Amino acid sequence: MTDTQTTIPAFQPKKKLFGITWTKKKIIWTIIILLVVLPIGYKIFKGKNPADSILTDTVKRQNLKSTVLATGQVVSQTDLQLSFKTSGIVQRVNVKEGDKIKTGEILASLDQKDVSASLTSARGVLAQAEANYQKVLAGASSEDIALAQVTLDNAKSSLEITKKQQQVLVDNAYSALLNSGLSAQAGSGNVGSVTATITGTYTGKDQGVYRIIINTTGSGLRFQVSGLETGEGPVDITPQPLGTKGLYLQFSSTAVPSNNVWTVSVPNNQASTYVTNYNAYQSALQTKDSAVLTAQNTVASAQAALDLKRAQARPADVQAAEAQILSAQGQVQAAQAAWENTVIRAPADGTITQVDVKVGELAQALKEALILQDVGNLHVEADVSEANIASLKTEQVVDITFDALGPDRHFSGVVQTINPGATVVSGVVNYKVKASISNLPEIKPGMTANMTILVSQKDNVLAVPQRAVIANGGKKVRVIDDSKKKTYNEVEVKIGMEADGGMVEIVSGLSEGQEVVTYIKK
Repeated sequence: MTDTQTTIPAFQPKKKLFGITWTKKKIIWTIIILLVVLPIGYKIFKGKNPADSILTDTVKRQNLKSTVLATGQVVSQTDLQLSFKTSGIVQRVNVKEGDKIKTGEILASLDQKDVSASLTSARGVLAQAEANYQKVLAGASSEDIALAQVTLDNAKSSLEITKKQQQVLVDNAYSALLNSGLSAQAGSGNVGSVTATITGTYTGKDQGVYRIIINTTGSGLRFQVSGLETGEGPVDITPQPLGTKGLYLQFSSTAVPSNNVWTVSVPNNQASTYVTNYNAYQSALQTKDSAVLTAQNTVASAQAALDLKRAQARPADVQAAEAQILSAQGQVQAAQAAWENTVIRAPADGTITQVDVKVGELAQALKEALILQDVGNLHVEADVSEANIASLKTEQVVDITFDALGPDRHFSGVVQTINPGATVVSGVVNYKVKASISNLPEIKPGMTANMTILVSQKDNVLAVPQRAVIANGGKKVRVIDDSKKKTYNEVEVKIGMEADGGMVEIVSGLSEGQEVVTYIKK
């Protein structure tokens, strides 16, 4: 051992301190226990710091935006479901999906043998009228006059029969339209699960609504009817007259809560048969007009022919013969129209996006056969709830993404129209909003579009999280006085725009950089 080394005395295993004999093991465990217990004890005696339960934020200048989100669909400006006006066997389909077509092109046609024959016959009548015109110029015999009288009488009789027959068809079609899927629609505020069922056939002529409300009277539950008719009746599970026009009302139970309401729309334009019945009614009206017009023209022609035969050939006779020619021309036009009903012509330029008919199959009248869209002229449509519609205006900027193109591709548009009429979807009132979209090949009709409509924007304004604003006799914010102790006082503020991200504009009452309370843990 050198002179510089220090000799460490050996540990004395047993020393007494405070009357306790200390060993090396006791000393080590005592040190460990003191290191663990002393901090815990310090915290217990010190107590919990109130500042730890307060969350804060800072008043900052920010750029604020308020937007409305909506999910919609890409729609073509021209979106037409084309169909034949009459039923028949498909003879030709001249287009396929993806074909670009021009206005007036024949896209498909039915078997035309019958209508072609009618057209030929009508042209023959026209030729006969023209020949008769020449005969009038030469004068008529007594036999011709008698024959013309019979022809006129037959034409008049045929006109009256045609009017009656066509009116019956129109009345039947109108009755079918009014009775389209009649049902009782429960009011949004109805209580319970009782349903109301409509039976019978509506015999009235007026369109409108029956409004049914349940009232409690001294004699029990009764329903009151207003609208198309007024009246009342007992609440029963058997059909009860709903007015005097053929309809009956029954309930699934007699335990109907008072003030429950139902409405019966006549006709029910939401019924699956409504469009078919409406088209049938319109077709019946057109057929009636055409048939009566043809019969009237026949009468006029027969009258003109008779007058012509009774008189000498003169300018009036010539004009009557010309009228007969016009009538025959009308028949040709009617036959030509019937021929046109066997073809589908393109009503506008566009692209065929769907073909639902094949050569040889039976095509039903007014059933969709082709879909024509203008894929180069698209827009986006979306339903916006009534909670947000008041903040929307035309020309507002819209940011659009498409599910098919990914969330990272953004497209810009503007609000074009806001439909003033509401539609109810799953009990929620919505309004249809249309927005423009770029004309790009990858954007196609039917794509799902996610719209972010910019309602308002303010740049470089004071803002705080909305949760910092409390309603305590007004709008107030708790401003920190001591950043360490987190003591605060309430300051009255005036707020402005409520923005996305839970931020709110502070118009007055705060200064930039102030620390405010956003949350206090309980």
